[in-house]
Amino acid sequence: MVNRPILVRGGHVVTGDPRLGELPGADVLVSGDTIAAVGHGLQAEGAEVIDASGHVVMPGLVDSHRHVWQSAIGGAGGKVSLGGYFQVVLAGLLDKYEPRDVYAGVLWGALQAVNAGVTTVADWSHIVTTPEHADENVRALRDSGIRAVFLYGPPVGEGVMKWFVESSERHPADARRMRADVLSDDDARVTMGLALRGPEFSTAQTTADDVRLARELAVPLSMHSGIPGYLSKYRTIGTLEELGLLGPDVHHAHGAAFSDEDLKRIAATGGHITPCPTVDMQMAMGTFPITGRALAHGIQPALGADTIAGAGTDLFSEMRLTLAAERARANAAALARDEPPTEVELDHHDVLGFATTAGAAAWGMSDRIGSLTPGKRADLILVDTRRPHLSPLNDAVTTVVLNAGPADVDTVLVDGRILKRHGKLTGQVAHAQERPEESRRRLFAAAGLNGILGPAWA
Repeated sequence: MVNRPILVRGGHVVTGDPRLGELPGADVLVSGDTIAAVGHGLQAEGAEVIDASGHVVMPGLVDSHRHVWQSAIGGAGGKVSLGGYFQVVLAGLLDKYEPRDVYAGVLWGALQAVNAGVTTVADWSHIVTTPEHADENVRALRDSGIRAVFLYGPPVGEGVMKWFVESSERHPADARRMRADVLSDDDARVTMGLALRGPEFSTAQTTADDVRLARELAVPLSMHSGIPGYLSKYRTIGTLEELGLLGPDVHHAHGAAFSDEDLKRIAATGGHITPCPTVDMQMAMGTFPITGRALAHGIQPALGADTIAGAGTDLFSEMRLTLAAERARANAAALARDEPPTEVELDHHDVLGFATTAGAAAWGMSDRIGSLTPGKRADLILVDTRRPHLSPLNDAVTTVVLNAGPADVDTVLVDGRILKRHGKLTGQVAHAQERPEESRRRLFAAAGLNGILGPAWA
């Protein structure tokens, strides 16, 4: 059965495409999984019409670094910095996860993202303690309908702390099976990459072996990098450069402690960086996210929510915090001298680009997503701007970035499929929500926690 075309009619269309710009009162025509046309007065016989009047129509958001499996333990890391997160979440809870818990957590975590207007997620999965865990993770991503890069991670559940202190354990051989048998299609909605420990959490030889595995499998790779307390000791970028491993397929999550020389090397080799503003500041990854300093070296940063154990589920908050943090950083020196602050060039349109076009570029998807360009995949969202906090609509992008949240996302399409309509997720959402509730009770009981605040906080 061929799906009817979908005509999104009469919205304020923020295309994210510099050639098309913003189009008030315009239409977007979706044919199958593709954007067929963008413009005024479009017609399509037999199309399903979505009335977008009073809405901003924009590209779906791209979360470039999220541990999706953690949806059942949201808030469990809200009081701790990075060391506490290792202790409570990774050492305390991760090894209690069974494959069924992975499915429950990833399915609900992906739906949380969709609900917040995230249509693509880079799922940094360090919950794959067995092949069955990995299979359930991928199955959940597929069942959710979201677009995702499944970043097959190290099995940190088996002796969790050994994976974070100069580990010599290589990436699981099961990654080869996953690539050959499950995620061989790089044009599919769910594709594959590798999540590596990198020089800050493993030996140089282990890092080299893992990077070479990723390149043998022809998949992108990601590592936690630029972490205070680790970066200076292990010389992350210098080590990667000496080993000849830097390149456009290397993605760095966080990066807050990178030096200017580090950034120069990343820029020169086409690498990518994803600041996670809430976690970067809340868990003491750095004084400020790397955003502005990355831009100064010609690197367009993406954005990530990282862990909902210690942050929120949406990128609207991350965009706002990015903008505020960068303006604070840029003016800190002047304020310390008791001088008037200067104007900061970074604006709301820029941070929306971080959450859309830059995210697409970080994962080699610029030809498919990131803007509402005819020929790209139909990943788009409608934000209801008739609500009091979003009205009147003066500058559409500024209004959305400053004030919108998940509850304002009225409609979400991924690959032309409607995953959220009239403010509600479609499909078996109730059942999906029951699974992580059951999982959470088992996990917290096994870890000896009383709800969120148990003995582990003592």
